[in-house]
Amino acid sequence: MKKSTKLVSAVVVLAVLGGTYVGLNTYVSKEEKTESSSEEESKTEVFSVKTDDIKSLEFIVDKKETTFEKKDDSWVKKDETAFPVNQTTLDSAASAIEKVEADRVLKKVDDLTEYGLDSPSNTVTVDTSDGTTKFNIGDENTSTNQYYISKDDDDSTVYVVAADTVTPFMKSLYDYAQGEDFPTIDSSTVKKVQVSEDKDSYVLEENSDGATWDVSSDGSSDKETADTTAAGNVTSGLGNFAYDQFVNYNAEDLSQYGLDKPYATITVDYQEEVKDDSSDSTDSSEKDSTASESDSESVDSTDDKASAENSSTDSSDSTDASDDSSSSEDTKTTTVDKQLVIYVGDEASDGSRYVTVDNKHIYTMSADTLSAVIDKAPSDLWSLIVNYLSVKNLDQLQVTYGGATNTVNVSRETSKDDDGNDKETTTYQLDGKEIESTTFTTFYNKLINMAGQKRLTDAYTPATDPEMTAVFTDSDKNQTTVTFYTYDTNYYAAVVGNKVFLVNKMTVKEMFNAYETLINGESKTEATATPTAEAEK
Repeated sequence: MKKSTKLVSAVVVLAVLGGTYVGLNTYVSKEEKTESSSEEESKTEVFSVKTDDIKSLEFIVDKKETTFEKKDDSWVKKDETAFPVNQTTLDSAASAIEKVEADRVLKKVDDLTEYGLDSPSNTVTVDTSDGTTKFNIGDENTSTNQYYISKDDDDSTVYVVAADTVTPFMKSLYDYAQGEDFPTIDSSTVKKVQVSEDKDSYVLEENSDGATWDVSSDGSSDKETADTTAAGNVTSGLGNFAYDQFVNYNAEDLSQYGLDKPYATITVDYQEEVKDDSSDSTDSSEKDSTASESDSESVDSTDDKASAENSSTDSSDSTDASDDSSSSEDTKTTTVDKQLVIYVGDEASDGSRYVTVDNKHIYTMSADTLSAVIDKAPSDLWSLIVNYLSVKNLDQLQVTYGGATNTVNVSRETSKDDDGNDKETTTYQLDGKEIESTTFTTFYNKLINMAGQKRLTDAYTPATDPEMTAVFTDSDKNQTTVTFYTYDTNYYAAVVGNKVFLVNKMTVKEMFNAYETLINGESKTEATATPTAEAEK
């Protein structure tokens, strides 16, 4: 009986405590809501205006009083109506003061210096049909991200307002300007890039096959095969060009940007799809018709179209087909050749460079973006493939190695397969004896796919005799000779005509081993060289 009484007492105590907790929690919640509501109600309205009623905004821009006023519902710069005002930016500035509220109000202020209002950083003058109101902007409270402001008619009251109330008026002049986008260049349509600089200049030009590129010095007729990846980096770099900052909409003195004598000039030949408004059904005789005949044809065409639409009233599929046809005609395009010249000037204070495409509008562009195209020597774009000749075009390969010369001849025979189709059979003879194609192609692929890590631009005089000389004869009986010399502990020098490629020593040793396997059936040469970290790259 005692245990039962204790249990009942415990339950009663828990119920009381639970009720107390719920009541306390409800009270705290109500108090929090009351405080929040009180804070909202404690905000003081400093100024309000309908943005449509604002006639002008005057404030300091780049240390100069600047006025933007409304003309036919558009913002214009009062003293320079040709200035390309960014309408969205000015609308945002007007909206920021549509309702100015203070989080705190400091009254009877004796010393304005404490708030930076003795010498305001800016003064915003709002002119409406009802009159003029001025706001002085003082210091920022960096701890709360708020600003101190005062109204011009009361210098003893300081208002603490949110930063977004004043920051729209704290920009530079060209932050209020509407710039243009850099002309769009589809990198896949670029045909030629010419870069002229005092230091390095080059011309990169696509070949007729649309897959390979040639590179030469600016003004030189001597062309080199360009590295496909390097050429692609240039063309894709052009596709990434974009303006950073708008600097001047009507430059009269290009010298202040270094554009009177550009640091670099980039000329791009590319193609662009443009809408073709002409109709395929319109021939030359129709184009020469008189105006009255054209009007008549237009009426007939309209009547025919109406008749066709009436006859297809019960067929939605027919109507859809007609709409698709009309849409197709509207979107016909024609490929046209385009050229864009980009002038690159001095460095700006932030490390970017000034650029223009019309010697009138000046912008900045990131130096990193520009570096994909400029500051390159032709040698930076050279192909590093030593000598590529597809085995399909090979007629003979003569190799001198280890004091011996061996010749591989390629024979091709055409026959019919079981289905009557032509079939080509290729065989390889080493010094007159047929060899397995796999053994030869293993060596040959290592030989023709060899790429240098760099090319020498200075004259090269070998210090030793060549370790290997390979003479290629193609199916048109053209010959190319590649000679391999030991260069240093890291590289072999592969010489093709006047071109000298430095090739990783281990890569050449592997090719030598494959050749020994071809000649002897097994490798006798060991790769004794230990490459440095640079050689292994």
